[in-house]
Amino acid sequence: MRPDPDISALVAEYTALRRQLHQHPEIGLETVQTVSFVKSKLDEYGIQYEDIGVNSLLASISNGKGDITVAFRVDMDGLEISEKNDFAHKSQVEGRMHACGHDGHCTSLLAFAALLSRNKEFNGTVLLLFQSGEEGHEGALRVIEDGLFEKYKVDYLFGYHAMPGVETGKIVVHKGACMASEDRFEILVTGKSGHASMPHVCNEPFAAVADIIKGLQTIIVRKVPSHERGVVSITQVHGGSLRNGIPDSVLVQGNVRTNNESTQNLIEKNVKQIADGVATMYGVEAELDYVRKHPVLVNTVPGMAISAAKRAVGNENVITDMESSMAAEDFAFFMQHTKGCYVWIGNGTDSAPLHNSRFDYNDEILPVVLRFFAEVVREIL
Repeated sequence: MRPDPDISALVAEYTALRRQLHQHPEIGLETVQTVSFVKSKLDEYGIQYEDIGVNSLLASISNGKGDITVAFRVDMDGLEISEKNDFAHKSQVEGRMHACGHDGHCTSLLAFAALLSRNKEFNGTVLLLFQSGEEGHEGALRVIEDGLFEKYKVDYLFGYHAMPGVETGKIVVHKGACMASEDRFEILVTGKSGHASMPHVCNEPFAAVADIIKGLQTIIVRKVPSHERGVVSITQVHGGSLRNGIPDSVLVQGNVRTNNESTQNLIEKNVKQIADGVATMYGVEAELDYVRKHPVLVNTVPGMAISAAKRAVGNENVITDMESSMAAEDFAFFMQHTKGCYVWIGNGTDSAPLHNSRFDYNDEILPVVLRFFAEVVREIL
């Protein structure tokens, strides 16, 4: 493929389309209009596609007789955040915005579809997956359950995310763990309610909750080896409705992040031990519900991505020594079924953070994404 002249021609068109998508964010698995828009562009390019999962879309482009398939995946859903930007393309849907760059991710894969339709200088099959429901709605699992890996022999899968704080034009490739696992837990502490003036006839759950919270905060510093990484955060506490009443129960909710499965197992074990131990000490009940939401996202072929990235942006603009992120991504579920790599592409050092009301995808990185994707195809096909 010789993509650069065509990339330059696509940038202006797709910058406008990206901003159009930014104005019309859809949430979770309800990406109906976004999918309709993607289909209209794929029809324009004569590219075959099929519905998969829940409001996700899979396009396919083949050339030659090669039997290797490389896939690229992007997400499409926005967030329930009110946008505070004042530019012309700000969200037109109150309380919703593309605060994580999925408008740009979707647009860049569409632009790549256009590029491939004009430059079929490869030998094999390229799959383009436009996925709904990445933001906690299990969109990747819906795609897998709908038979992605039964219908197609996916040899390699690649994805990316725009990364605030990283200079525009730089590509970050992690060797091994790229993003963290995400676990969620609830601990329901149940005692005996009564009047606040007579705690001696009650079995007050808040004291136990206080010690459970304190105990959970010791796991990382006292149980997890210092060379490993992990996060245990208490995110919600709910209990009681009266100022002069002791409630029957209090609910504690939390979030856990790790970058390997052994640490994940260790933390879950200690959360249960602390909840059970404190409950015994205070004579209350502690019911733990621990859910593993996302596995660790592990890059299995970083060498391929590094090689492609170096050709796309130059050796000096490829970063391979950055710490893995403690955010989570449902791309990790795909990596349980095939080989692949997920990279960060710099959104600019002055970019607002992800999930921030002033975030905006940096349109200057579109040609970087296209060159990187094109070089991946060249590397493999």
